[in-house]
Amino acid sequence: MSRLLIRSGKDPFTPVVAESTLTQDVFNSNSGNYLFQHSVWRALAVDGAELTSNGTLSERMPPERGDGSRINHEFDHFVIPLANAFRPDFASRLDRLSELLERVKIPTTVVGIGAQAKHGQGIESLAPIADTVKRFVGLILDRSASIGVRGEFTKSYLVSLGFPADSVDVIGCPSLFLHGRDFSVTKKVDALTADSPLALNLTPEVPGIGAFAMAQAERHPNLTYIGQDANDLRMLLWGVPFPHVHDPLVPVHMDHPLYQSDRIRLFLDTWPWYDFLATQHFAYGTRFHGNVAALLGRTPALLLAHDSRTLELADYHQMPYRLTPELSADLKVEELYEQADMTAFNAELPQGFDRYTAFLERNDLKHIWTAGNGTGDFDERLAAATFPPAVRPLIASDGREIASRLQWLRDGMVLDITRHAQAYDQPYPHPPWHGAGSRHARLHDTVKTQGRQIDELYARLERLERNSPRGLTKRFIRMVQGWFRRS
Repeated sequence: MSRLLIRSGKDPFTPVVAESTLTQDVFNSNSGNYLFQHSVWRALAVDGAELTSNGTLSERMPPERGDGSRINHEFDHFVIPLANAFRPDFASRLDRLSELLERVKIPTTVVGIGAQAKHGQGIESLAPIADTVKRFVGLILDRSASIGVRGEFTKSYLVSLGFPADSVDVIGCPSLFLHGRDFSVTKKVDALTADSPLALNLTPEVPGIGAFAMAQAERHPNLTYIGQDANDLRMLLWGVPFPHVHDPLVPVHMDHPLYQSDRIRLFLDTWPWYDFLATQHFAYGTRFHGNVAALLGRTPALLLAHDSRTLELADYHQMPYRLTPELSADLKVEELYEQADMTAFNAELPQGFDRYTAFLERNDLKHIWTAGNGTGDFDERLAAATFPPAVRPLIASDGREIASRLQWLRDGMVLDITRHAQAYDQPYPHPPWHGAGSRHARLHDTVKTQGRQIDELYARLERLERNSPRGLTKRFIRMVQGWFRRS
């Protein structure tokens, strides 16, 4: 049996309620992460393979002393699906992963990692994280035949850091290979109308996004905005507006028309997400994985590319896109739909799939598309799973959203999440370790030290009280009372 540890927030089959997803950050701040994590999971779920999610634990906090040795003992391969991890605000997580990898001896493979720079900037903008990236990639290449990156931009970045070109395989994003080599997408209608069912995805920080979103909402009554990140989920669950987006035209607050008309959804799992998007005629917006979700539901999509990360992926996969570093209300969805020709995408997918599977084979990872490998129990477990419905605004007419929040509050989850019956159970927690230097040992020593300090303070207070005028008076009174009792 092959034992694989997979970097993922959770496995593809375990349902996690919205409140736990947010409070425990199971989806790593963005539900789009599940697309590539679970696609890799399905690819590697061959007969006889045992896959375990690491809950992305070792990058959320510094690894414990026993983590590396436990991985070496319990697993044969550590597989790390990643997205745009070569960026400054992910550097601390990469450092924690590197700290873990320094103790890991088994083969370790990174799948689909990418570099991110703002529109108009090149790899020189990533200079501040060069040492972090060199450390991480060096550790990976010591444990694998190659590293799988999203596109040519990322490959050129790693080559500029001194890594050999033949150790960097361009494989795109594995999410698009979920359905295999023969997958294709075609248009469902010749042209869109004002009443067409549409799925919009947005990055709230992109310039002009508010005016664009408001125009789309007004023109198309059957448009649904699909949120993806933790701020979207927090707004839907508790009505909390985005803390850093102040344009009132962006759908990041309860007063927005899309919220008030119950036209916002957030999916907690990929499979219901694909099913919903399969009912739409077109999907469009700035979120790469928001558009991939539509394609995997066989709905045509167009990416509004606004940075190197999204442009690199669109180029590699020949996904329909328009380069739009700034959006406006004048942009018409009918024009975008006409531009969304799926011919190049359909022609490129089999070739990209072949490069992807060749990368897996180069790194000794068996996959389900090799004859005789089978698919394990993946399909059976998926069919048996029951996933939560999409999260909707609190004003949804059936009252279920409010009832869900009230139940959560009643059960005391705001104060104690870990003991709630629906809390997410980490499948791969830190090992218990009570030796010198562990967190448990340090906590134990701290408590003992604080106990001694408290005892010393009490003793000092007692001495001060005894020697104070009040204390001396009490002692004199007790002495006089003793004289009277003896007399």
